Amino acid sequence: MVFNGLRLEYALEGTSNFVAWKDTMEAILDDNGLIEYINIDVAKPQASDAQNLAKWKKYVATTRRIILEGVQDHIVSNLHEKEALFTMWKTLTELF
Repeated sequence: MVFNGLRLEYALEGTSNFVAWKDTMEAILDDNGLIEYINIDVAKPQASDAQNLAKWKKYVATTRRIILEGVQDHIVSNLHEKEALFTMWKTLTELF
C-alpha cells in the first residue's frame, strides 16, 4: 500500500506481524492527522455544520481506506459492518 508517498511493504497477516503493522499504521495515521479516529469514537457533526461534516466524512473515508488497505483479505471479514473506525481498530487489537 502506498499512502502520501509512504509505502507499507506488507499488510496485516495476523499475530506474526501485528506489532510492526500497528506501529506503522499508527505512524501513517498520525502523520496525516487521523490518529484520533482510531483512539476515540469521533462524533459525527450535525448536518447543519456542513463544513465540519464534510471534513469529518473525508477523514473517516480516508482512515477507513488506510485500515482496509493495510490488512489481508482474510482479516477484512472481521471488520465488515463496523461503522466506527474506533470499533474497527479495537477489533483488530483484540484479535491480535
